[in-house]
Amino acid sequence: MGTQIRISREDGSLPCEVCGFPTMHVAQVVADDGRVLGRTLVCTTCTRSRQPDPVPQADAPPDEVPAT
Repeated sequence: MGTQIRISREDGSLPCEVCGFPTMHVAQVVADDGRVLGRTLVCTTCTRSRQPDPVPQADAPPDEVPAT
């Protein structure tokens, strides 16, 4: 299944530095076997954190053209 991020409903929230809404939460990163691997900050409103980095395509031309 992979790692999960769990947000506690009992803990409060903080204002997000990106979107400004008070929807920043401290979340636990949990392994498949239930072990807590660490903690991270997650904004439940921000769409910026939900957009994955674009994956370069193999057949796409390079961004730079070599000088001749």
